[in-house]
Amino acid sequence: MGCAASEMSTVQQPKPYPVKQPAQATYPVLAPQQVPQQQVPQPVLSTAPQQTMVPQAAPPVQQAPPPQQAPPPPQAPAENKDDEDIQPEPVEINEALIQLLVDMDKEISSLESRNVTKQYQLKVDQMNRLTAQVQAMAQEQQALAQQTQKEYQDVVNLQNMQSTRQMMTQGQYTAQMSKEQEEYMQALSKQEVHKKELDATGRQLEAFKREVASLKAESDRIRELYDKQDGILASIFDGKYGSEREYSLESDLDIALERKQRVGVAKYKWQNAKVLLQHAGGQLGFAIRRWGDVMQIPPQNVDIRYKFAAECRNNLVAASQNITSSQQYLNTIRFPYCTPDEIKTLNTAINHIFTDLLTPERHKHAMECYVTVYRRTSALIQWCDHVINKTILKDLESATKECATKQQELKQERLKLIKEKVREKLGNDAADRIQLTSEGGAEAENVDQDEAELLMLVEADAVSQAGDLATLAPESSGPSAITPLPLNELAPTPSMDDLFGNIDELKKQHEDNVRELQRQQEMAKARVDQDLQSKLAKRRSRRRRMQQQETEMQSLADKS
Repeated sequence: MGCAASEMSTVQQPKPYPVKQPAQATYPVLAPQQVPQQQVPQPVLSTAPQQTMVPQAAPPVQQAPPPQQAPPPPQAPAENKDDEDIQPEPVEINEALIQLLVDMDKEISSLESRNVTKQYQLKVDQMNRLTAQVQAMAQEQQALAQQTQKEYQDVVNLQNMQSTRQMMTQGQYTAQMSKEQEEYMQALSKQEVHKKELDATGRQLEAFKREVASLKAESDRIRELYDKQDGILASIFDGKYGSEREYSLESDLDIALERKQRVGVAKYKWQNAKVLLQHAGGQLGFAIRRWGDVMQIPPQNVDIRYKFAAECRNNLVAASQNITSSQQYLNTIRFPYCTPDEIKTLNTAINHIFTDLLTPERHKHAMECYVTVYRRTSALIQWCDHVINKTILKDLESATKECATKQQELKQERLKLIKEKVREKLGNDAADRIQLTSEGGAEAENVDQDEAELLMLVEADAVSQAGDLATLAPESSGPSAITPLPLNELAPTPSMDDLFGNIDELKKQHEDNVRELQRQQEMAKARVDQDLQSKLAKRRSRRRRMQQQETEMQSLADKS
């Protein structure tokens, strides 16, 4: 049969679903494509052998072009062992230098609020995965084309081999021809479906390449600003920290910023996954309507029936890919609904769609499969919405406030220390003119604005010949809306480690480092060892702190 729907819950025939033009969403939403009628050969509808339809020409074997190699992920430049210790250069402390420091701090805050470093790392990782996926799919496409050619040749051989026909009765020949044609139709449909998936994945890869190129420039810019800021601060404070409080606040800010950025990445992933699922729901709803229309068409109108079935198939293919893409966004999360086995069952039904329309029994069986996936997609959207609103957004608000507080405290501490230096060099009047304005509120606002812009990057679905597509959301209303599940029946929320990574372990390492530094400083003071004390007080490079932090988190991820 076309679909193992017995593995899913049995549902009744769905009512027609209203459709509307969808709002713009996030990529990679896949729009179904129209299939020319001649791509789907019409199977035999009568039992007479002379009426058996055989394709006149073998389908061309489509050779998928080799995908372009993605640029390698950025490599950190080779650095000396002692690069973490910034060597200060003599500078003249004046108002222009202080203003430059203030301007750089504002630009750094703006780039940090947009999470450019984490976004760049995320996009590079996704681009590399897509590159490998396109390469594997291109090889599979060639194998499917060869299988389609073989099935086609079996049909031609059976029709042309007179000796074989003479050894069969009329009924045996008709049954064998129907079997060979059905196998050919399934192989051809599977090849066409896979070609659509390959083309769509290739377009996603090109979109990621463009975005990676854009994000790389911003990532390079923030690293450049970090280096310049480190250099100026090292020059002002003679390569050391201005105070122990500055060191402590800087370390606290590193942890707070890391947490906020990780929660921001989680928000980005979950929101994009939810949008993909909403479009998948709209495509499934349209496919169900079209599949119901098929049985309303008289059997003699073969062309129209196949046209409607092709539209249904295209929407099912797009829905299946969007559900799969949403899982790729949340690759550390196990979906409680629309599991890989359920999507595999749906894909099996898609490959049998042109044989499932031949009898009412098979049509009904396939319909049950489509409706079951549609309802489980609705439950999955509701679950994602619950995780976003009840966990991620609350944590993001808390992390943003904490980060803004630490930033402001560090700015004020540095302002106080810089004023003391300026007072020594330029006098009280110059020191009193130095002001460092707060950017905390603007940063908190920019986080949400940037996320909204990221969501707008995805193109809306294309419109099918039969009507507009609609997205599916738990808030949908109307007679065809699916009743949301009660909260106590929803799948449990993922753990914090699954959502954001093991941030507590990184914080623990930071606390251990602070305690060790304090212990060594006390030992240094007791020994009155000026060289050791000077070494302990050396200012750390922001770039090296980031690299060390990423290495520690990657090590923790590899262990999990």
